[in-house]
Amino acid sequence: MGSRKLSGMFQHFERQTTDRLLLRAVRESDLDAVFALHSDPTTNRFSRRGYMQTLDDARRIMGIWLEDWARDGVGYWLVERLDAPGVVVGLSGLRHKELEGQRVLNLAYRFTPETWGSGYATEVSRVALALAARHLPQVPLVAIIHPENTASVRVAERLGMRLDRHVTEDGIPNRVYVIG
Repeated sequence: MGSRKLSGMFQHFERQTTDRLLLRAVRESDLDAVFALHSDPTTNRFSRRGYMQTLDDARRIMGIWLEDWARDGVGYWLVERLDAPGVVVGLSGLRHKELEGQRVLNLAYRFTPETWGSGYATEVSRVALALAARHLPQVPLVAIIHPENTASVRVAERLGMRLDRHVTEDGIPNRVYVIG
């Protein structure tokens, strides 16, 4: 992808808002927020890597996410409530991933437990799906969800996604949901 096209796409994905939320590209200064969200065992119950235990874990994953933005012009957002600027309530968005030898866009959403049931995951994911349909329609979009994560399954279904197949990643079974 040419750098001009990439910078244009980055502008579309980098910062978005909904009626209630600010969605913004992860940045280096977000280390503490990323660690807080990913070191909570409750929030990461269904994460195949488990919860983060050190700031170095957060630094490593953030390095990958920052590379996503630099290379692809798309990546995960940190999510803040518009009425509480600077307070991160979750992470969501899209990133390129290899799945069974195919390059896909992985839709992810992870929010703090106190926001569960607020509809934030659905709200943010609708923005991500619309951007992907407009700017990256050629890349298959998936949500990879642990079979016991019923809340995430409900979000995917609310978005109009359907179960496509089962996969095993790092020895853990998951379901792959696709659009339509």
